[in-house]
Amino acid sequence: MAQQTLTFMVRCAAVRAWENTSYCVVNALAGIPQRVSVTSVQQDGMRRQDEGTNLMRTIFLLDIDCFFASVEMALHPELRGTPLCIGGRRGDRGIVACPNYEARAYGVKTAMPLRTAERLLPPNAVFLPGDHHLYGEYSERVMNILYDFTPDIEQVSIDEAYLDVTGCLHLWNCNPLRMAAAIQECIRHECGLTVSIGIASNKVCAKIAAGLKKPCGLVMVPSGGEKEFLAPLPIEVVPGVGKKTLPKLHARGIMTIADVLNRKMPTHSWIGLYLSAVARGNDERIVHGNHVERSISRDTTFNHDTNDSAFIASITYHLAERCCKTLRKRALCASTVMVKVRFADFTTVQKQTRLDIATANEEDIVAAARQMLLALLPNDRLVRLVGVKVSHFIPADHAGSQMVLGITGREKLATLHHRLDALQEKYGNTVVWWGITHPIQQIVRDREERYGPHPS
Repeated sequence: MAQQTLTFMVRCAAVRAWENTSYCVVNALAGIPQRVSVTSVQQDGMRRQDEGTNLMRTIFLLDIDCFFASVEMALHPELRGTPLCIGGRRGDRGIVACPNYEARAYGVKTAMPLRTAERLLPPNAVFLPGDHHLYGEYSERVMNILYDFTPDIEQVSIDEAYLDVTGCLHLWNCNPLRMAAAIQECIRHECGLTVSIGIASNKVCAKIAAGLKKPCGLVMVPSGGEKEFLAPLPIEVVPGVGKKTLPKLHARGIMTIADVLNRKMPTHSWIGLYLSAVARGNDERIVHGNHVERSISRDTTFNHDTNDSAFIASITYHLAERCCKTLRKRALCASTVMVKVRFADFTTVQKQTRLDIATANEEDIVAAARQMLLALLPNDRLVRLVGVKVSHFIPADHAGSQMVLGITGREKLATLHHRLDALQEKYGNTVVWWGITHPIQQIVRDREERYGPHPS
């Protein structure tokens, strides 16, 4: 079992060090090998060859659709279908930070002056100043969901991230579209947001693909057919081609990506080298896992507001279990637990506590969460959302130094959880259940059957 678990972890760890990263972007775009070797990731960040296993590199670019506006519509469903601009109130002298798609239909664009947007939009349009703290929380929630799918994530902005899923794709029967659809559904269900995903063998193609069918788009570039896929697209879809560069390219007769090669773009300039590499579908840049873990949180919005204590307790255990599985995957233990509750009227309360001993066991996390829920939940209020967050991490091998004589039960539980994790990773999350989760088992089972990973 231990050897199988180790092998699984090696296979699931997407490669973080494909090549030396000291090159510049232009050199990185010079040409990508179509096959890469799956390697085991060592503690010092170096890699060694895993003999005989070659996989096609698969990269996702995930882009949250109209992020700021979508967060407001998720919290206030009555705004859906109404033109909405985030950035300031009516009459303010600011710019539009994010219009929703209804506002864009009237010609409103990001960075447009608010007063211009006001003239374009009908009287029922809504203008909000925005809440960047709130948007940061939602961004963190989305990124935490992504870590349930792959460990190799490079967040490039508050609403965009690259995912290297090469080493985890076998869990989805090597079907990237199925994996991407599952990510979209999880984010929609847990955050109320839609995302668009581009799938390709490299970053630049994934980035372009993600923007082609918004909102909630899902576009895959055929591996080996990148040049043909990109050729008919307008040159302005290329990242980095903006308002200043576009007129210059049009003046040269470059209207599509194919025109870059047909008209022999000069290669003595940076933009010439860059566009020529893009037009060939080449990009060697790797996904850099730049996430410094400070907390792990899982939360869910109920389909219907409820005050059913058994259901809420079951959901809380399920969320804590997911947090703990992530802790164990990363060989961490948490010292602090926080519980968040959002009521039907959107009032949000939260409470946190410090544990005596850092842990990655559900029993310890849930025991603390239950005490906090008792203090937060009055009997007569309906609950919309419950969340569990763990933080203040220490390495799991350091947690043993906190142990005192007589605490052998916790070590036995840790061993049990690691073995159950391995079973669930191999056969699916529904193969083993804890009794307390009985009230939600059918809900989780339905989602697993529809979107769950392919049993290997």
